[in-house]
Amino acid sequence: MRLHTLLPLALLALAVPTAASAQTDASTVGFESQGHEGPSRHFMFNVGGGVSFPISDAGDRFKTGGGFQVGAGFQFQRNLGLMGEYGYTAYGIQSSVLTGTGVDGNHYMQYGSLNAVWNVIPQSPLGFYLIGGPGLYYRKVQLSQLAGVAAVPYCDPWLYYCTTDVVPVSEIIGSRSSTDFGLSAGLGVTLKIYGDLRLYVEGRYHYIFGPNFNLPSGGSKHADGQYIPVNFGIRY
Repeated sequence: MRLHTLLPLALLALAVPTAASAQTDASTVGFESQGHEGPSRHFMFNVGGGVSFPISDAGDRFKTGGGFQVGAGFQFQRNLGLMGEYGYTAYGIQSSVLTGTGVDGNHYMQYGSLNAVWNVIPQSPLGFYLIGGPGLYYRKVQLSQLAGVAAVPYCDPWLYYCTTDVVPVSEIIGSRSSTDFGLSAGLGVTLKIYGDLRLYVEGRYHYIFGPNFNLPSGGSKHADGQYIPVNFGIRY
């Protein structure tokens, strides 16, 4: 066989394994990238809890509280998604508000919201996102006072302890609630665990448009609420 016939065959024999190897490497890289980064469109969820700070008029009446949030939604693009969320927080009443009245109380808030989520740098191990949207807020305040004492027996033979304790008993003297429209917006910072699963810390500002009340001194005032919860948890 002549040289001009052998040369193309030799080049072809060298080129085929090289191309196959390159194709395999590219497929492997693509598979690993997809496995670590996750799909660009997928179901989202978050669960977390933390502290909540009432501010403005609400901060003058309620103590720092605590609660949790859970959410679920869908990521339409790697940096944009839509999430529905439920949150619950509880607060005590500032002691200065009810000084000298013999009255104590507490405050609860629940909300459901629909939020847009924008992941600013979604593929970075340390990222952050913006979140915000409208919501429906249910707020309840209960006032209670000491109604007397009661004898409560307690006995546990394994603790060698039996006694009757006198404990204070309180009764609810007032309970008011309101369901109102509100808005929220905030910022979160995330740390990648694996793929799109991340730890997060988030601060968000909630503004609630409360009902209008007529004041005894004349005029009226809206019972608007302002809160800043800071939550920690995991999100995907």
